[in-house]
Amino acid sequence: MPAEFPTARYTVRLLAALACAGLSLAPLSGALAQTVGDAPAAESTAANRSQEIADALDESPVYVDPAYANAIPEAEQERLAGLITESDLDLYVIAVPLVEADTWNGDVEALVSVVHDRRGAAAGHYLAVDDDVHGEDFGGGFTAHYAALASSYGTDFDGPVLAQLDAAVEAALSGDAEAAYDEAVADYQERGDTDWEAGGSVPPGAAGGWLVAGLVVGGAVLLAVASYALYRRTSGTLVRRRSRAITQHAAFANAERAQLDALVEQGAQDLIEVGERLSRLESGTALGERARQHLRTALDSRSAAASVHDRMSGGGATLPDAVGVLVLLDMAEDAIDNAARGPRASAARRRHCYANPLHGTLTKVTAWREFGGTRTIRVPLCEECAKAVRGRVRPVVLPAEHGGRTVPYYEVPANDSVWAATGYGTLTDDLVERIQRGDHTRNVRSR
Repeated sequence: MPAEFPTARYTVRLLAALACAGLSLAPLSGALAQTVGDAPAAESTAANRSQEIADALDESPVYVDPAYANAIPEAEQERLAGLITESDLDLYVIAVPLVEADTWNGDVEALVSVVHDRRGAAAGHYLAVDDDVHGEDFGGGFTAHYAALASSYGTDFDGPVLAQLDAAVEAALSGDAEAAYDEAVADYQERGDTDWEAGGSVPPGAAGGWLVAGLVVGGAVLLAVASYALYRRTSGTLVRRRSRAITQHAAFANAERAQLDALVEQGAQDLIEVGERLSRLESGTALGERARQHLRTALDSRSAAASVHDRMSGGGATLPDAVGVLVLLDMAEDAIDNAARGPRASAARRRHCYANPLHGTLTKVTAWREFGGTRTIRVPLCEECAKAVRGRVRPVVLPAEHGGRTVPYYEVPANDSVWAATGYGTLTDDLVERIQRGDHTRNVRSR
């Protein structure tokens, strides 16, 4: 994503969505009442804790909570702080363990945003550690964003915290974090991590366990919508954030309708915003031939997303179609980014989690072996799904309705579902072309 694109952010709040879900969580009502009663005290604690971190960052660019003392020893903290201090970059490191019930509701972006506001600084680049490294930028550029991505690829998404942080700081201080990201992706590909086989589908035996797990998590899937609804704004321009890996899974029962409605609404909003980006790009400075090709790809992807969304607007919206709209819009954004990256930059395309695209695009190609059989396919999976299949546990996948039954979306016959046929674009590169020729209209057979 080019440096001239926006930098401040919006944080999506899901309280209203959770209320709409109508979840039957009676056992939690007492705890909720207590939480509401203690709201002023909680707000005060949040302010004090955030101010404490902000004050510490004024003294040193590296703040490490005692919980991370073993993972990031004091000597390493001082070393990193020295490197940052010697540079001209307003870079800060925050390592704080996060959980859902904490001061920042377990949201790393809320942590960074509040701390930045408390510091009263106009600009700043933050690397926040919470299992892995997240990059947040304020006031210009995407240094921390690309540095965190470079760290993820450079450590195969599975390095020790200190190794990830080292790689992220090195990329941020390199002078060109985006180039460091490109290099990390290229190295990752050379190691064979993205070498995957097209075609095929997950063996039928892979279905079953996902239903029980889905019922357990209930309405948690609503949080997945947040991965598509975080924005950056400046100078009136909107940019949807790159999809991030999340651990929530597809839910059922009384949360299912609310989830679908939220995803359809999000698709409608994102269609407008991606369209605005395309209009600005088309009416901007002259583009080279390579950039024009990427622009055409972005226009086709956005048009395909609009086609699927328009058909849902006529009634009969399905979860697979709603997810498909968001995937197609991600493809459009990748093409927009490629158009703006310059003629020498390598074209980048994210791959969604094959098991469930709502799990994000921080994926790694993983061998998925048939349960009780010998067949194996290689598909991109998020960290949680990859762990599941490596441990011979069935991952929680995106459901679809077919023949009066709820099945994993990839078990719908390819002739009846463009999503199953392409794995939402992870198995083939012609998802947009298939939508353009009307393959998505076949999905009506599976309802």
